[in-house]
Amino acid sequence: MTQRSVHRFVPLLALSLVVAAGAATTAAAAAPHHPERIEAARHRPLGTTVTVRGTVTVPSDAFDPGFAVQQGNAGIYVLDSLGTPREIGDDVEITGTLVDSFGLLAIQPTSATTRGMHDPVDARHRKTGQVGEHTEGQLLHLRGTMVGDLIDDSPFGFKLDIDDGSGPIQIFLFPGTGISTTGLVAGATIDTACFSNQFDTIFECDPPTAADFSVE
Repeated sequence: MTQRSVHRFVPLLALSLVVAAGAATTAAAAAPHHPERIEAARHRPLGTTVTVRGTVTVPSDAFDPGFAVQQGNAGIYVLDSLGTPREIGDDVEITGTLVDSFGLLAIQPTSATTRGMHDPVDARHRKTGQVGEHTEGQLLHLRGTMVGDLIDDSPFGFKLDIDDGSGPIQIFLFPGTGISTTGLVAGATIDTACFSNQFDTIFECDPPTAADFSVE
């Protein structure tokens, strides 16, 4: 899917420059004095400046320069690590603007500060057919059978569908995760912890690291 480069790399940098220039001057006045819950921030209008705090579930450079954080059952993607690597378990406070990044609700950050470390977030078990808009931003645990062929979407990665009988969901494997494609054939059993993502109108679930994906 050639447009994936548009979503994952090029415009994120351009958007970062445009939004940060305007948002930086208003962040202090518009952001809450204390971090609000991610769940509440997700219901605010696009363009709102928010401050949230959560535990990193997707490290920076796994998908692109951004990372994901989660608090309770609510999570959100942050489009830029602002030059500081973010690792799984980092407790990060982010201020930025809510944007629609090609279907995915995300934060274009103006600041991001690591406040310490937490235990990694436990992936929540879901049926493959349950993944969608209401799970977006969450770390999920899926187990299902691979249906169809592995699709090479180079240079952006590989994609495949899995189904546990409740309906198929696309899994996207980004190069930054280091996940091997060995054994990925129709009928293989896939067990994965993955970030509930959206690209345009397609829902997908994307494992953050090689340790989060196994083939049986």
